Amino acid sequence: MKLRIEPFDRLTAGELFAVLRLRQAVFYLEQRVDCEELDALDPRAVHLWCAADDGPTVACLRILPPGVRYDEASVGRVAVAAAWRRRGVARGMMRAALEYIDRTWSAPVRISSQEYVVPFYESLGFEVVSETYAEAGIPHRSMLRR
Repeated sequence: MKLRIEPFDRLTAGELFAVLRLRQAVFYLEQRVDCEELDALDPRAVHLWCAADDGPTVACLRILPPGVRYDEASVGRVAVAAAWRRRGVARGMMRAALEYIDRTWSAPVRISSQEYVVPFYESLGFEVVSETYAEAGIPHRSMLRR
């Protein structure tokens, strides 16, 4: 498994295509998210993705610096290909993202978590800081890692 972290402007066309294709498969095709999945925040993000040893991108997320979406740094657009779930890929990716944030900004991290994965994020040190709300028609909770 290969893990890469790059700011948007350092992604090759092929890397960007692989990340966006995976996000489309997870958010649009699988979860039926009907809002715009691509937004103006992608060019301001640091992108992290994992590729299998044989090549395909199997997981990705984006990291936003403090002050871009929230006062805190944030992690979002966490996507793992269905065949790669429950193998520790998301945990490894999140740990790498949190280490990057700690090294780069030493800042708290805010996420908007789908409600069903709140226990996963709690295991990484996040705490729920909001009531349930709908985002793209899916129940979410705001979470913070101080």
